[in-house]
Order: sequence, then C-alpha cells, then structure tokens
Amino acid sequence: MSEDASNQCPHAKAHGVPEYDVDFYADDVIRHPWDHYAAMRTLGSVIWLPRHRNFAFTRYAAVREALRNWKVFSSASGVAGDDFGCQFLRGNTLMSDPPRHDEMRAAMATPLLPAALEGLRESIEVAAVKVVDRVVGSGGFDGMADFARKLPLSLVTELVGLPDDGRANMLNWAAASFNILGVQNERGRRGVETLTEMRQWIATKATLDRLKPGSWTARIHELARDGAIPVDFVPHLFRDYINPSLDTTISATGHLIYQLGRNPEQWELLRADPTLAANAVSEAVRIGSPIRSFTRTLTQDCTIDGVDMPRGARAMMLYASANRDERRFENPDRFDIARRDLDHLGFGHGVHACAGMHLARMEMESLLKAMMSRVDRITVGEPEIALNNTIHAFSRLPVIFHPVAASASKLATGSAASGAIEVRVIDRRQEAENIISLRLARTDDNPLESFTAGSHIDLVLGDGMIRQYSLCGRPGAEGPYRIAILREEPSRGGSVAAHDSLKVGATLRIGFPRNLFPLDETGSKYILIAGGIGITPILSMAYRLHEMGGDFELHYAARSEANAAFLEELHEAPFRRRVSIYLGTDPSGMRLDPRRVLSGPRIDGRVYCCGPARLNNAVAAAAKATGWPVGSVRFERFSVGSDDVDTAFTVVARRSNLRLMVPVGRTILQVLQEAGVSVGSSCQSGVCGTCLTPVVEGLPDHRDQWQSDEEKATNRQMTICCSRSLTREIVIDI
Repeated sequence: MSEDASNQCPHAKAHGVPEYDVDFYADDVIRHPWDHYAAMRTLGSVIWLPRHRNFAFTRYAAVREALRNWKVFSSASGVAGDDFGCQFLRGNTLMSDPPRHDEMRAAMATPLLPAALEGLRESIEVAAVKVVDRVVGSGGFDGMADFARKLPLSLVTELVGLPDDGRANMLNWAAASFNILGVQNERGRRGVETLTEMRQWIATKATLDRLKPGSWTARIHELARDGAIPVDFVPHLFRDYINPSLDTTISATGHLIYQLGRNPEQWELLRADPTLAANAVSEAVRIGSPIRSFTRTLTQDCTIDGVDMPRGARAMMLYASANRDERRFENPDRFDIARRDLDHLGFGHGVHACAGMHLARMEMESLLKAMMSRVDRITVGEPEIALNNTIHAFSRLPVIFHPVAASASKLATGSAASGAIEVRVIDRRQEAENIISLRLARTDDNPLESFTAGSHIDLVLGDGMIRQYSLCGRPGAEGPYRIAILREEPSRGGSVAAHDSLKVGATLRIGFPRNLFPLDETGSKYILIAGGIGITPILSMAYRLHEMGGDFELHYAARSEANAAFLEELHEAPFRRRVSIYLGTDPSGMRLDPRRVLSGPRIDGRVYCCGPARLNNAVAAAAKATGWPVGSVRFERFSVGSDDVDTAFTVVARRSNLRLMVPVGRTILQVLQEAGVSVGSSCQSGVCGTCLTPVVEGLPDHRDQWQSDEEKATNRQMTICCSRSLTREIVIDI
C-alpha cells in the first residue's frame, strides 16, 4: 500500500490504478455494455472511472470477495454511484450493515424464505399456465409487456398488498429507485421527484386499514404494532418490498426468453431434460445480470491486486462484468443451460444477497414448466434496451411461441384436465406409513396406453385439482397402472383428497402418460438413487433395466422401515441383489453417502435420482466432486413438508462442550442460541455465509446456496442456519 493512502482524498485517483474514461451511465454504454466490460476486465481487477471518481471492481474474484467482506466493503453509507444517491436512499436493508441489516432482513425476508414460498407454488404454477396459454400460438407478442411482466405484476403486487393506487405505481417507483442508485443524471433527477412522491404516499396512504389483510406490508405494520420491530423500520421495509420486487425478475425473465429463442438447441435440450429448468434460470440470470452495479464504501485502507484504495473510497461492484469473466466461466458469452459452474453473482452475494431470489426462481421455473408442453419453438426479434441507470433489461422484445402440434404431443403432453381417460381404482394397498398404492384400470375395459420408465400421469381430483404421480409398475407391461401417493401434512389438498376418496371402485379421470424423466437406455452402467416416495419412478427404471439385462445398482434411503414404500417388493424383486437400503432408524447408523456411491464415474455411466431437495442436492454435489460428465446425472424433483423429510439428530458443539438434540422443525442455529451460544448469523436461509461453521465429524446435509458444489462435497463446513445432518450425530467446531 502506498505511504500516503490514508491521507489522500477518498474520491481521488489512486497512484498506478488503470483508468477507463467512460460514462458508465450514458445511454450508449447501457445499450451496448459488453465490449466495455471486456475492456475493463482486461485493464485489471480494480480500475478507476474518472467520470464518476469511483473505483470499479471488474473481475469475478474481486467482486465476490468484496461482497463477502461487508466489514471492509460497507453498504451502510449507501450503494449508489454518487454521494447524493447514497444519502437519499440510506436506511433500508440494502443500504445497511449488521446488526441493523440483520434485524431488518429478519423482519422482511420471512415470507420470502423457501419454506414459506412452497405454499405459493401451486398458485404460481396455475398463473404461469394462464400466462403461457394467453400468448402461445398468438402469432407474436411483446415478451416484456405480455409475458415477463405478467406474473410479477399479478402475483407480487398482490403479495405486497398495497391498495390499488399504490399497486398501479409500483413499476414506476421501482424504476425511479434504480435510476437514483446510479448517478443523478437526467434519469436520476426524475427519479428523485418520483421517489419523493412515493415516500409521501407511504407516509399518508399505506395505513394498515388500507393494506390487504395477511399481506407482506400488513405483516410489517403488525410487527411494529406488536413491538417486534421499531416503528421507524416500517417505511424502509415497505420500500424494500416495493422497489426491488418487480424489475429484477422481469429483467431476468426477458433475458431467459431471449436466450432460449436465440439458442434453439438449448430449448430443445430443456424440453428433453426438464430437470435443467433451474439451470436455465440460473444461466439467464448470469448472462443477463439484471443489476449492473451497486457500490460499497471502504471502511479501511485496502489493497487489491496491487491497487491501493483509501478508507472512504467508493467502489462499484460490476456484477454484469464479473458474471462474464473468462477467468471464472468457460465461454462466458455462451448461454449454456448444462453449465456446471452456476456460482454466479446475478443475485448478489454475502449478507446482501437478493432476499427475493427464491421467489424469482419459482416464478421463472413455473413459466418454463408451462412452456415445455405447449411451445415447440421460440422465435425472438431484436430487443429494445430499457434505459435505466442500474437495471439491465429490455423495454420491448418481439417473441413468437410456436405451439406444439396436438398430434405430436398427445402422448407427451396429454392433460388429465381434458378428461383423456376415465379409470377405476381396482386395488388399494398400504405400502408404508402414509403411503398408499393404487391400481387403475379403464372403466371401458380397453387396455391402457403403454408407458416408458420414468413416466407419470395427471390425476384429476376433487374440485378439479390436478396432481402428478409417477407410474411405478413394469414399463411396457399390459394391465393396470400403479401409482403411489404420500399423504402430506400439511397438504395442498391433493394427497389428502386421494387418500380419503380413492377407495376400491372409485372412478376418476387421468391424463395420458408423460415422461419428463426418461431412462436413457444407451448406457453401460446405471446408478439409481431414491429417497422416500422418490422410489416410484426409480422402481420402474429398475424393472426396465433388469428386463434389458442392464448393469445397475439401486440405492434407496428412507426415514425408517415404516416410511419405506415397496420394501417387501424390493426384498423379493428379481434384482434384489442390486438393491441397497438405508434406514434412518438402522442401529448401525449407516446412511446413504452419495460421494461413496458415485465414486469411480464412467464416461458411459448414467445416474438417476429422485427424492427430496436435500438428497438431490447432495447427489449433484457428489457427482460434480467425483467428476461425472455433464448430462450423465438426471434428477426428478419433488417437494414435501419438512416433517416428511427431516429427522431429529444430535449436534455436538465441541468448543462449547454442549451436546444438543436438534428436533424436526428447528435448526442447529436456533438450538445453539437457545442454549446460550453466541453465533453470528444474518440471512437465516443459507445465502450469506455468516454462520458457516467447521465440521469436525459427521456428514452435513447441505441446504445452503453459499458454498460451491466443490466446497459442499468436502463437508468441511456447513451453514448452521438451514443445513442439517445426514448422520445421527454431527460434531461442529463452535
């Protein structure tokens, strides 16, 4: 560090720093940013932007490390590109540091956590179908106004809960806020006028009696009324819901559709393997990078890659540049939904990672799910770029969704909603605790359509509810269909209705078999992995591979013998010697270890996994750590209530000399805090890394998004705010 670093003006150019003389917020740079980002990265990790008197971090490693280190790179002084914007917007969650940040985020983020959002999944998926149906085959539409904005404007505005005069202005208020977060050019100055009006509206119109009961904003009012949060938090938290909840998701959705249209082979790949939907969303966020830049203020002198920066200096975090850093990402300008490295910065990183990322992902994945059975091809025109100082988005995007031909999609996408097949329950059995199997035959006694391993059918239940269940019989065999249904508590209604009403003799409608989890029969070695009710599609694959004479092994994990479906059948199956069963109640403590199971990958091997998120995540991390090729590992994902997945376990806090039980529904963090252990934490959802704790012994059940897959596979550390244990006991260094 230079000798006079501490004495120089914080907004003066540091000695020896590369300089890039461009107005980052100029219209032309906003419209054509990518060459500028590449030029900046070539100059160095840290450069100087003289037009703004700011440092700029351009490369992935520098941006990521700064975002992790909030104590040195502070948000508390504001995150805009100039002094006015920083001062004008200070006070909300984005522009604060712990402990204030933690208190505000804990209040604001609760309804945005994954567990809370699961209750919205069905309504989001139904709304997504309506959005897609409205535009598919229409001959052309605006991908932004007619598609990308529809879900956020109909769904999120309802969840936020403002009265009509507030809902109508949310997009304008958000755009104004993001303009101020740049610099006070003409857009920024107009934004100040708009945000001043918004603040006046919140102060006078956003009263509890005018907010939707049960909404996010009503909840904030009630927390303040009950003394759970300070009253002065209320307007700031309102702005946290209003300003960032729409634009970023709309931007990312626009980029997703644009990239799928520009890269038709990626759309074909996604339709062939729907489990890549989450990857497609992540890749769209990486390559589109809705947030161009936020800033941080240095709390102490700092040197990065030979550049000395003084305390008080402002540094721009160029997320969009970092997400296309060729030093981190292979072929970074290519849209690749099978990309293995998904650790991008599009949702931010560290304690300030986007609180709404889980909702954004759910919205976008729901749209893709609705599109896959309805859209054959996507044609896009040249987009118009929206001129905003902070958000990189399209203002207009010409799109055509070419519909799937009905004749070509009957077996692939037949819908139970149309009443395709009427069937009768001819047999019902109790396969495990809360799991029944049903055998279904046509009411007209005609044979049912054949199906392939991994297929599922839609069931139309009471009040028109449609639920999907995997076919778990022998593929290709004549006779009735067999499905298994787990009674979920709490339930969205489907499983309870099935358990209560589908007795022998009951009739119902089902759809044609669909296969979104097909078995690739060209492999030479197969590893089948199932957890809980996830055995259903895996069982049909095992029967098919046995019939083919295939080389395979089946690994099945369940909470206990009572919770393991088809256990007797697996013990007596002709392929029983290929089956390994792992029960949580096994006195030996033997648990399924995905890394051991996947050791020694084969180029022509195939892995199929179906189970709860924690199992899928563990298998994905193990596959990456052990070198399985891209595309050789396939997943079918489902969600169940935590009580159906989690088990209690013991945590040993070695340095605190404590041995504590972690029950279902409680986290390690909560149990430790209740025992008087002081533990730093922030996000409570595994996105910030604040509570990352060394693991001494045991196998963590990683549920965070902070660590990379490689880091998770080492099992050296775990985020105790959300992760659990795959072993009966886990020892941590705390």
